[in-house]
Amino acid sequence: MTRPRPGHVPPPPGERQPGTGARTNQAGFITVQGRLFAPLQGLDSDDVLQGGYGYLDLTDGGQTYHPGADLNAGGSCNADEGLLVVAPLRAVVRALYPWDGVSMGEGSHAWLEVTDELRPGPSWVHCDHLLGFDCAEGQELAPGEVVGSCGRSGGWDCAHLHFEVLRGPPRDGYWQWPYQWPKEAVEAAYYGPRAWWDAASAKVQGARPPEVEMILSGAQAASVQAVVWGAYWDPAAADFAIQSAWRAEWRRGVWRGAPLAEEQPIPEDGAAGKPAGAFRAFEYGVCCWLPGEPVSWNG
Repeated sequence: MTRPRPGHVPPPPGERQPGTGARTNQAGFITVQGRLFAPLQGLDSDDVLQGGYGYLDLTDGGQTYHPGADLNAGGSCNADEGLLVVAPLRAVVRALYPWDGVSMGEGSHAWLEVTDELRPGPSWVHCDHLLGFDCAEGQELAPGEVVGSCGRSGGWDCAHLHFEVLRGPPRDGYWQWPYQWPKEAVEAAYYGPRAWWDAASAKVQGARPPEVEMILSGAQAASVQAVVWGAYWDPAAADFAIQSAWRAEWRRGVWRGAPLAEEQPIPEDGAAGKPAGAFRAFEYGVCCWLPGEPVSWNG
């Protein structure tokens, strides 16, 4: 569909690298090893894709499955206005459309074709409601290079970044909005932004193609873990401390990879008053557990 959005209303106010750092804050940006960037400055590392409407939420009075995620970095309505919007990975700017100042919808929006070898799959990024552009059509952007700034163009009350990742170029052109598309059609055309981010994060940190594909599909954590852990996966022990800690690491953006062996015992240390526990070596870290204490990675 083309603009305007019918009935749309604003949301509420190479070599494998060690998976040691995942999300760090550099100049206000969440990055994975300085190679993958969350697209909006100032996001919360505990909730990278926070905001208003999420993926597949119903909008337009129940007529549209929301194809992206609305990102907000600040607490107030327009705290995001003017914050930088960047390319998550290496990409080419395919289209820039300035807002006409009247029409409700995308406002000033940009289309990027992600060309980076670390993309988790064929990807086109669409950024809406920009205050302005800081790039040109045809320009190749490095990861983290500025696309523009966050705004509320398109007739919105509160500034935010509407962020979509498509599986290919938009079939209906650069004003595409999936009004009244069946849910299955939206899922076929768009990635879930959370699944895309998690898959890209894992790939940057050395995850193998089958692992990346499983994450990109939006599979549940247990299914992903079963693929990654292979013969070591034991559903009956899925909620044990070390297994749970592995999933928690993944969810915060640190990719620990597959186990290298079975769990090994940590002997009781009577002198220090420490009970017996367990540790397990993974491709990118060692997880240690003692009863009554938090799980520790690498110490």
